[in-house]
Amino acid sequence: MQEDAVEEGDDQSGSAQPQMPLGIVIARIVVVTSMSFAAAAAIFFLVGGLWLLALVSIAATAIFLGLMFVIERGAEKNAGHTKL
Repeated sequence: MQEDAVEEGDDQSGSAQPQMPLGIVIARIVVVTSMSFAAAAAIFFLVGGLWLLALVSIAATAIFLGLMFVIERGAEKNAGHTKL
């Protein structure tokens, strides 16, 4: 049983995934964090009745969501993967 597990582990290490560039990782972290802060601010502003600030925060959330899709597509193109 243990020999089978060792052999399977050897096969997995041979097909290692290419590492993601550090810039993409940092961009993902910044965008997800910013999007969560903007969404949380929108909720607080809506609860507080500050409608204009809530709309601005919702717009910022949408912008960060769009940036996340753009970053993901760029990461896929850099990695050589294409989705149809």
